[in-house]
Amino acid sequence: MVIDRKIFFTLLTSATFSGVLVICTLAQNIRNEKMSAKIPNEPSVLESIGYVIREYENGLAVFRGDSESPYKIISVNLNLLSDYDREMLRNGIEADSESEINRLIEDLTS
Repeated sequence: MVIDRKIFFTLLTSATFSGVLVICTLAQNIRNEKMSAKIPNEPSVLESIGYVIREYENGLAVFRGDSESPYKIISVNLNLLSDYDREMLRNGIEADSESEINRLIEDLTS
């Protein structure tokens, strides 16, 4: 009988421990699914719109997508730019990201 009790309590402890592991694993999976549901898998709308930098009121402006109102205005003397740069800005220079726009602005204003 003593051996049977030891086996019983060993099995009971193992089953309890296994049950706790299963419950913790399920809870973690549910938490991960909730977190992934909150984070969009698609690029944000602003990233997919794109940006355009062009002349605006004797300076430069950054526009998002097809918007006619500027997202950002940069005060710069356009006469200091090369003819090529001014022509490009008249037509608008497109960029896919804000970091690319920042790089373009740095190139144009330095």
